[in-house]
Amino acid sequence: MKIIRWYIDGSISRAKTWVGGTYRMEADYRPVAIHQSVRETGAITRPQLIDINVDDESIFTDQNNRPAMLPYQNYKTWTTIPDTVIREGSIVTLDIDQVFEETPCRDLTVELELEEA
Repeated sequence: MKIIRWYIDGSISRAKTWVGGTYRMEADYRPVAIHQSVRETGAITRPQLIDINVDDESIFTDQNNRPAMLPYQNYKTWTTIPDTVIREGSIVTLDIDQVFEETPCRDLTVELELEEA
């Protein structure tokens, strides 16, 4: 098992691409789960959405199934991930595609759990 971790300090108040660094894969892996947590939860009706990209392409074939954190949640595990292999040498990045509208969350951690392919 391997964990890739992104930590974004402070208020998460706007959508961003390539957040918290990039990772180059040293072997072939399959995504198992995505874990999200925040120190302070956000609020409003629109969920916060993230996306994991491999070589600038989303691992989610259906963009409606991206990991979402609902208002007032501070932890969520997402296991509905398409069966895909992330190849050795690929670059893995995190995007924050949508944020809470009125009260942003703070101190976001995203973990991508992987198993060797």
